[in-house]
Amino acid sequence: MARRRTALALGGLALVLAGCGVTDAGQAASADTFQIPQSEVDAQVRAVLTQVQDPPGAPPAGLALATTQRLVRDQLVLGTAAELGLSVTQGEIEAGVAELAEQYGGQEGLETTAAQAGVPADQIEAFVETNLLLEQITAQNGGDQAATSAALAEHGEAVDLRISPRYGTWDPASLQIVPGSSVAVPAEPAAG
Repeated sequence: MARRRTALALGGLALVLAGCGVTDAGQAASADTFQIPQSEVDAQVRAVLTQVQDPPGAPPAGLALATTQRLVRDQLVLGTAAELGLSVTQGEIEAGVAELAEQYGGQEGLETTAAQAGVPADQIEAFVETNLLLEQITAQNGGDQAATSAALAEHGEAVDLRISPRYGTWDPASLQIVPGSSVAVPAEPAAG
């Protein structure tokens, strides 16, 4: 079971989700049950760039898109799990983080690897929680990945998931944002 979690670990970024339509101003994504402020996306992008020590300047637009997709994925997994009555304990999350830290040569190695995959250090626990819940959803669907994807897509539709046009449009077939002609980069923090 430990190896199965490890396999889902950082490779879990492959499952990315998003929505379509118009969002409220300042929102990267929103739904009836959650909002993902653009400021949160910006902060996570800056945290990742600081961790990987990229030179100052405009961060790559692809990282902002991937961050938005990850945050939406998290919300859809959390919502679907809640509908199914599924949950994980803090102990299970901590065990998952410890397992990953061991796999990547300690906490510093885990944080470096996570940042390279677009996950800031302060989001590693949330990432592990999402993947543990995704495992449970898939198990409840008899291991059928297509049924799991369908359940997540159905939840996104039920909560009226919307993505900011700055990122593109929602593709329900692939459960991904299809980037628009110009994906905006995160705003620089105000000088103060």
